[in-house]
Amino acid sequence: MPWSNTPADRRRSDATYANPEYRRARPIAWRRAGGRCELVINGRRCGSTKGAQVDHITPVSQGGTHALTNLRVLCGEHHRAKTAHEGGGSRSTRAAPDPPHTPRTAW
Repeated sequence: MPWSNTPADRRRSDATYANPEYRRARPIAWRRAGGRCELVINGRRCGSTKGAQVDHITPVSQGGTHALTNLRVLCGEHHRAKTAHEGGGSRSTRAAPDPPHTPRTAW
């Protein structure tokens, strides 16, 4: 699914990823992991480089920080799975809850 590109989404993204603390910590997290997925499954590290990206362990939207302890590298497959599990995606692509039912006529 493509990222939403509304002005509100761009402002929210800039507030997160243009942050000076994140810009300093991101390359350090990347070098620390050697550009390889850090997810450990059944005692083994994934180690894939395919689509690797720096991920916030606890999302900023849920109170996470840009500290190195909250950053790790995940391959594209594991990052998509984690984001889907968190209910991720931009806010504008999520379905709005159904409004409460109100009858149209009174009998």
